[in-house]
Amino acid sequence: MSLHRDLLNQAKHLARLEPRRPRQASLRRAVSASYYALYHLLVSQATARMFHGKSRAPLRHRVARAFAHSVMKEVAGQFAGNSVSPRLSPGLNGQPLQPKIVQIAGSFIALQEARHDADYDTARRFKRAETLSLVRTAERAFSDWDHVKETDQADTFLAGLLTYRNMQA
Repeated sequence: MSLHRDLLNQAKHLARLEPRRPRQASLRRAVSASYYALYHLLVSQATARMFHGKSRAPLRHRVARAFAHSVMKEVAGQFAGNSVSPRLSPGLNGQPLQPKIVQIAGSFIALQEARHDADYDTARRFKRAETLSLVRTAERAFSDWDHVKETDQADTFLAGLLTYRNMQA
């Protein structure tokens, strides 16, 4: 199984652990795993498009390390806000954004922000219902990705996640 799928399964498991009184550690790790599941799905999809085949795996792993969370959030913000910059818009071929791409981008941002809270804000308390909702957000993003992954918009989104700051308008 893939890392992104394993992380999503781990998030589901941790969110349901300790049925009566869930520990904050379990809920926080579930939130973090939800974000990283979507992060690794997108990175995996992008690098697989660039470098096909088993022999290219070492290069895929190296390039995967080049993705920056802040750049990914910036690009996701453009797609979520339906305001893609001139650097990326040529890849959309004049077509309006598909709602599922907009939703995936919004999910990425929401999960990243929740992950920051889970990992760094020790005063913040997570509830199981909120955590399960975030896990479902990641699950929906996976499902939505399956519907759009073969589109020009998906290619544009993935290219932007890696190269946006180096692209020229």
